[in-house]
Amino acid sequence: MSNSFSSPYIRAPLRCEVCDSLITYSDSLLLKNTNYTVCRSFDCNRVMDKKSIMTPLMFKSHLDFNRGLINKNRQKNIATKKHIEHVTAKEKIENQLHLKHTLISNPHLSADDIYILTIPCGSSHTIICEEERLNNYTNHLKSIINDAQEYTDASEVTYDEHHDAYGKRCVVDNKFAEKPQLKDISDRLCTMCKGGCCASGKEHAYLSVFSIRRYMDNNPDLSADDILNLYISYISPESINNSCINQRVSGCALPRELRSDICNGYYCDPLKKYHKKMMPMNTAKTVLAIQRSYTYWDRFNLDVSNEVINVALVDDKEVNITNSFPTQDK
Repeated sequence: MSNSFSSPYIRAPLRCEVCDSLITYSDSLLLKNTNYTVCRSFDCNRVMDKKSIMTPLMFKSHLDFNRGLINKNRQKNIATKKHIEHVTAKEKIENQLHLKHTLISNPHLSADDIYILTIPCGSSHTIICEEERLNNYTNHLKSIINDAQEYTDASEVTYDEHHDAYGKRCVVDNKFAEKPQLKDISDRLCTMCKGGCCASGKEHAYLSVFSIRRYMDNNPDLSADDILNLYISYISPESINNSCINQRVSGCALPRELRSDICNGYYCDPLKKYHKKMMPMNTAKTVLAIQRSYTYWDRFNLDVSNEVINVALVDDKEVNITNSFPTQDK
C-alpha cells in the first residue's frame, strides 16, 4: 500500500540563475508566477527583470556582467564580515588581558566590580579656523535664528529629526537625574575620548531651528542679534581638523545649554550599553576604559589600526590612567 503523502520523486535543490545561491523552499513558493529562478536578492531580481525585454544575446551579456559584479560584491561582504569578526575577537582577548593586569595591580577590586568598555579616540590635531569655515557657520546660525523668529514658540516648529533628538535627550537627562553617577562617569569617558563622535558636526554643529527656538523661549530677554553674537563669541581661533567647528582639544567650546539636542543626547553604542546595564543597579560599576586609536566611525576599516593607546579606571570621582599594556598572558 503506497503512502499518499510521500513525494514521488526528490527534487534537485533550486539555485538562483544569477548568483547561484540555494533557494529556500519558502522562497521557491514565490517563483510560481515567474519564468525564471531567482533568489530574494533585489540585485538578482533587478537583473532577471530584463530577461523579458532583451534579446537572448543581449540578456546573456547583461547577465554575465552583473553576475560577476554581484558575486564580487558578495565576496567583498564576506571578507568584511570576517575582518569584523577578527577585529572583535582580537579586541576581546586584549581586553581580558588588560582586565587581568588591572586586577593584579588593584587587589582591592574584583572582576565583578569592573565593567570593561572600549572607547575610541577623537583627533587632537587642530587647525586655524579659516574665514570660509567661519562664514559658513555664521551663515548657518543666521539662517536658523532668522527662521526661528517666524515661530511664536518651539511647539510650532515643523516636526523633524531634531524633535526626535530632543526626545532622546530628555530620556538621557531623566536617566542621569535618577543616577547622577552615570552622568559623572559618562562625562569623564567622553572627555577621555576627545570627541570621537563629533567629526560630522562640520560647520552646522547640528544646531537647528528647533533648538534655537527653544533657547529663545527659555531666554525671552535675548534678541536674535544677542543669540547670534553669543554663539559667535564661543568660536575658538583653532578647532579640531575635519571635525565640528566647536570642537577643541579640551572639548566642546559651547556650554551645554547652547549645544544641539543631538550633541547633548548622543552617546556611542558601548556607553549606551553601559547605561542600560547599570540602571537597575544600586551603584554604577567602575569602568575599565580601554581606549583605542580609531575614531568611532572607522573602527572596522581595513586600513585602520586598533591598537590600545590608553587604559584607565573611571568612576564618578576620577579617571585613573593605568596605561598597562600586557602583550601576552603569563
